[in-house]
Amino acid sequence: MRDLKRWAVALEVAALFALWELAISGLKLASPSFVPPPSAIWTAFTGMLADGSLPEHAWFSTQNAVAGFLLAVVVGVPCGLALGSSRLVSDVAGPPFWTAYAMPRIAFQPLLVLWLGFGAAPKILIIFLMAVFPIAINTMDGIRGVDPSLVRAARVYGAGRIQVFLKVQLWAALPLILTGIRMGVARAMVGIVVGEFIGGSQGLGYLIFRRSADFDLASALALTLLLVVIANVLMALVSLARRIAAPWYAEGVS
Repeated sequence: MRDLKRWAVALEVAALFALWELAISGLKLASPSFVPPPSAIWTAFTGMLADGSLPEHAWFSTQNAVAGFLLAVVVGVPCGLALGSSRLVSDVAGPPFWTAYAMPRIAFQPLLVLWLGFGAAPKILIIFLMAVFPIAINTMDGIRGVDPSLVRAARVYGAGRIQVFLKVQLWAALPLILTGIRMGVARAMVGIVVGEFIGGSQGLGYLIFRRSADFDLASALALTLLLVVIANVLMALVSLARRIAAPWYAEGVS
């Protein structure tokens, strides 16, 4: 069934690009300058590979994305565990946490540039801010959603509070923790673009901005689609990790 779904998605994507190519190159329904066909996008993509601009900017974005996302995981998971498992922590830290979550984080990027300069720091921080909240919230919901009967059963067998947390609650919450990490991947991609749009001089987001400003829409679309592909590949890897680490959950949702 899973293989059938993959083939169905591949056929849908292929049909979409074929219709797109036909509409622009064949039927001339729009100007290729404004709506580049897939063939032009592919040519632009291979051209950026050949001249070295794509690898250079992609490496800069990758370093920032890895740093910001790992920081989001390291902060978000413990934060969600604390908020979800302790009423005291939830009462004290909950209001500022939800206030920060409600803030328009993208709007902070110009300020981050002013405070931290034009280097990698503001890019890493905006990626962190975009990714950390989905991770923390899903982790918190995972801990709070643990079946109380599992906790009671562990205590009947003599498990202490720490053992219950490590051997029951944490494992039961693992699927939602990984779901939050998967959502964080998608948000991190947004953070990459936002961080490099404003005050950037390197990276895929900066390259999209420059190519759009130069009216090279084929290159801009190629880079945008590349980010979409990267995000989907990374989310698929997290889903694979979830199926391996929590097969009971994967079976229930497949």
